[in-house]
Amino acid sequence: MHRSVRYELLSLEAWLATGKRPDRALLGKIKTEATRIRNALLTGVLLLTDEAHVQRYVRAHHYGAIQLLNKCARSSDAELRTVFLELLDQIETHFSTYLDGEAELSTIHRKMVANICKKIVDRLPEQFTHLQVSVELQQVFVSALKEVADNRKATYHHQWLINVLAKELDQLGKVPDTDTEPTLRLLLLNMNLNSILAFQYWKNYIEHRVNDCELKSDKLEELMKVTEEIDSINPVQATSYLSSSLPLCDQLRNYIGLKIDQLIRHPTALDQAGADDFRVRTALSVSQLACLIKTLIDNRVIVNQNVSELLRFMAQTIVSKRAETISFDSLRAKYYNIESGTRDAVRQTLQALVKKLT
Repeated sequence: MHRSVRYELLSLEAWLATGKRPDRALLGKIKTEATRIRNALLTGVLLLTDEAHVQRYVRAHHYGAIQLLNKCARSSDAELRTVFLELLDQIETHFSTYLDGEAELSTIHRKMVANICKKIVDRLPEQFTHLQVSVELQQVFVSALKEVADNRKATYHHQWLINVLAKELDQLGKVPDTDTEPTLRLLLLNMNLNSILAFQYWKNYIEHRVNDCELKSDKLEELMKVTEEIDSINPVQATSYLSSSLPLCDQLRNYIGLKIDQLIRHPTALDQAGADDFRVRTALSVSQLACLIKTLIDNRVIVNQNVSELLRFMAQTIVSKRAETISFDSLRAKYYNIESGTRDAVRQTLQALVKKLT
């Protein structure tokens, strides 16, 4: 401790160490001493010019106040508990930037946080069903809330995280038209909810986006888009679910880096075929594409004489609606067997194009 300031909680600790229930006169002295301590802390911080000294000074008193509150948590004297609770709240209010996020919550505050978690968990099933949140994402939040509620060593990081989450979920409930899944997905990053389930959820989400791409260049581009989304997030600095693990954003950046490295080192068969394997993507199904090609040939818009050669070329260069590689045999079979439903769908597409041209 710096020589210009001193540890202010010794008198309160000495009174509690006696184990006696304070009478009215002693309780009055304790209240007066608590008021003096609050004023002394404000003065002490002003006397210290080095930020490191200020942090040590504040944290020493914060730890001490937590221990005082814990020692009288089961006391039948409500006034005594209130005195220490107010002292702790004053320290946390005035010196929040200097607190240790890894400090364990007082017994009273831990129970308060557990109750908040349980209330959120109780209403989440109905709220998430209404907001159409996937089961996987629901499990991420429910699991984290239950673990914090059951954690006998919950920290201030956990308390801050739960407060942020409660506020965000309450806000989502007031705006039912919000695109909830993407909002909550980004909230995991913003809050740094770096649990194993949160990482697995994001990992599956990234893999789903990449698997929808056929070519390596498209996969790499999609991974870069996800990286940009992650980089655009500014996590709340005070929050962290697992202090012993990397932030969720960093975990995902590492994972994406590995995916990119794998794609570069292990080219697919399509990539090895070279630049000539560029594919045209269409919103048409294979049946609709076959019908359109037949229409263009029958009406002499396409004048190739060798239909099989043309269909083979189309199968090699076009990707269908479901991002599927088209087989020549499938396209040829559907070319010679056009169903009425397919004709109607193509007719509607062409009519829509005509309208845009008028």
